[in-house]
Amino acid sequence: MTTKRNARPAVKVGAHVRFRGLKWQVVALSGRDIRLVGPDGGETVLAGYLCADPGFTVIRADAPQAAPKWGLFETAPATARENALAWQRHVREVACGLPGGPGSEGVVREQ
Repeated sequence: MTTKRNARPAVKVGAHVRFRGLKWQVVALSGRDIRLVGPDGGETVLAGYLCADPGFTVIRADAPQAAPKWGLFETAPATARENALAWQRHVREVACGLPGGPGSEGVVREQ
């Protein structure tokens, strides 16, 4: 939570919120999109939709706990994400011989 006097808890990465009757952790923010992880997986919701839920509350906002790898990926700077995705095709090709990954069309290169 914020340390300002009389301030309201903020929805930020690491915050825990109650939404649709379940406890979720905020793992990424992107514009109006909020990425949540709950007991059965994750989903992205619009901030207005989240806040309009009748049971919505910020439970606590503290340091992020362990988050799935995709949640951490979304919090990386845009240029770092672009570089990682550019390398993804090459890594898949090294792993299985096909740029599109296992099961994709094409001919495996001899190298």
